[in-house]
Order: sequence, then structure tokens, then C-alpha cells
Amino acid sequence: MPQQVQRAPRLEHLRPDFAAHASLEAIRAQYERAQAQADLWADRARDLFLLLCQRETHTPTEETIS
Repeated sequence: MPQQVQRAPRLEHLRPDFAAHASLEAIRAQYERAQAQADLWADRARDLFLLLCQRETHTPTEETIS
């Protein structure tokens, strides 16, 4: 059975020059910044979902208006 070659992960969302030449500190700083932004977006998405649920339960539907 042929041995599978393990490929490097595709880093399609990173600038190629950054991926090729960035220091460990720069990569860590960018990762921490991206993670903080992702956390903020997750919080916003959760709040929007809760608002949507709240509005859907308080908004009369067409059936109740007729």
C-alpha cells in the first residue's frame, strides 16, 4: 500500500508573503487579533439571533391579523 504524503494546510486566507516570511510573534499577534474579532462577531451574531427570536414571537403573523 503506498504511503500517503501529508500535505501542508491550505492557507488561502493569508497573504502569501506573510505566510512565507512572518515571525512567530507576528503570526501570534495576528492570530490573537483575528480571534478577538471572531469572538466579537460571534457575540453580535448571538445578539442578533436573540433579537430575531424576540421579534418573531412578538410580531403578529398574517394569520392572526386576518
